[in-house]
Amino acid sequence: MNKTLALLAMALGLGLTQSVPRTELVGYAVLPADTFAPGPASGQFNADGSKKASPPYPSQPVQGFSAIQFAPGTRGAYWVMPDNGYGAKYNSPDYLLRIYQITPDPKTPQGGSGTVRVDSFIQLRDPDKKIPFFIVNEFTPERNLTGFDFDIESFVIAQDGTLWIGDEFGPFLLHFDASGKLLEPPYPTPDFAPGKDPAKDLVRSPQHPALLAASPQPGQMSLANLPSSGGYEGLAINPGKTKLYALLEKTVAGDPAGSLRIHEFDLASQRFTRLLGYYRLEAPTNSIGDFTVVNDNEYLVIERDQATGEAAQFKRIYKVDLSRKDAQGFFAKELVADLLNIADPANLTPYTKGGVFRFPFVTIEDVLVLDARTLLVLNDNNYPGTGGRGQNVKDDNEMIWLRLDKPLALGPGVGTPR
Repeated sequence: MNKTLALLAMALGLGLTQSVPRTELVGYAVLPADTFAPGPASGQFNADGSKKASPPYPSQPVQGFSAIQFAPGTRGAYWVMPDNGYGAKYNSPDYLLRIYQITPDPKTPQGGSGTVRVDSFIQLRDPDKKIPFFIVNEFTPERNLTGFDFDIESFVIAQDGTLWIGDEFGPFLLHFDASGKLLEPPYPTPDFAPGKDPAKDLVRSPQHPALLAASPQPGQMSLANLPSSGGYEGLAINPGKTKLYALLEKTVAGDPAGSLRIHEFDLASQRFTRLLGYYRLEAPTNSIGDFTVVNDNEYLVIERDQATGEAAQFKRIYKVDLSRKDAQGFFAKELVADLLNIADPANLTPYTKGGVFRFPFVTIEDVLVLDARTLLVLNDNNYPGTGGRGQNVKDDNEMIWLRLDKPLALGPGVGTPR
C-alpha cells in the first residue's frame, strides 16, 4: 500500500493499514426469522408506547441474538441471548427476556443440514424483588423481566454456574442464578473519569431509571453522560473466571471521540474495581458488537459500521491486547477477520459469489472461540428487520463457522465446553 492510500485509509477509519488475514467459511446454519417459542402474544406496542389494534405475533419470537456461550454439559449446544426485543424500551414491554438453548447442525464440506433446533429457554425474572425500580410485571409472583425493564446485550457463565449479564439501559451488570432468578440488585456503572468520585458518580444512559424519573425540563440538557444504546454490548470473563471485563458500546461524554471504556469487575468482591483502559474504534461512527476471551491478555471484539446489505463496508473482528496500552490508555489491537471477505471454496451458502461470502448485517453481535483456529459468529437480526439479504427480505439468524489463517493462543479452558 502506498503512503497516500495508507493516509487516506487512516483518515476514513477503514483500518486498511493492516493486512487482511484470510478467513474461510467451514460451516453455515440458519434459524429462520419467523421462529417462535411459547409465551404471550407480543409486538403490540409502537415506539412511543402506544398500543396497536392487536399483537402481530402470537407468541415470543426467537430472535435478536446478542450473545452466545457454550451450553454446559451438552455437546454441540449453545446458549444464545436475545436483546430487549423490538429495539427500544417503549415498544418492548411484552417481549420476555430469555436465554435460549439451541443445537445447530451446520452445513460443512463434509455434509450437514444447515439447520438450527431450539431446545429450551431460561426465563429471566425477579421473584425476590431485588430490582429497586418499577418493572412491567411488578405485581406478578414471578416478575418476569421484559424488554422495557432492561436491554440485555452480553452475558457470561461464572465458575459457579451463575449468569452475569450486561445491560444497556443503566448501564447495569445483572447477576442471575442458573435458573434465571435475579440474585442481587443491578450493579450500576461507576464513573472513573478524572475528577469524578466512582463511589457516587455514575455512567448513565438516558434510559437509566433515575434519569427517567427526573427528566429535564424542555430546553435543558439531559443528565445522561452516555448515549442511548451505549451500554454493555460486550462482556467477557477471564480464563480463571475471577474477573469480568465490561465494554461499553458508545463513548462517555468527555472522553475522546471513538473511545470505549473497558471496566474491570472483581467476582470475589462483586464490585467494579477500575477503568482498565479504552478500545479505540476505527471510525467514531462505528459500534462494537461483542467481546470474548482468548487468553488472560487477549480478547476478540466485533467492530462494525451502521450499514447493511450491499451498503455494508466495515464488519470486522479484532484482537485486543489488555497488556499493551499506549500513553492515552488505548489498547493495542490486531485485525483477525474481515466478515465481508470470507473465502467459501465449498459454496456452503446461497449468498456466496465467486467463492466469497459476505456477512453484511447491520448488527453482528456474537463471537465465540471454539478452538485455536475456529470462531463461531452470529448476527442479531433485529426481527422483523430487513436489508441484510434483500430490501424486503426478513433477516434470518445466521450462524457461521470461520477458519482462521493464524491460530489464536488460547488460555486454559478457552474454547472448551464446560
